[in-house]
Amino acid sequence: METLYYNMGDTILAINYPIDESGRYCIESEDDQELGHLYIDYKHKSNGQPTWKGTTEEVNKIAAELGDFIEQSEL
Repeated sequence: METLYYNMGDTILAINYPIDESGRYCIESEDDQELGHLYIDYKHKSNGQPTWKGTTEEVNKIAAELGDFIEQSEL
């Protein structure tokens, strides 16, 4: 499983690449606690940009930020 690390200032999140066809990224805290999953809800027809969503309130609040980070990464 490939992992990206995202610095939130006071904490570092692990973004684990999906290991199945669900397409959901598992988001974990520094102490390996699962915070929820991140996924593309849909892509805009006009510009092809994805809308990212989280499965928990905590992940959903930063879904767009994490999604942008994933898109810019080399994963």
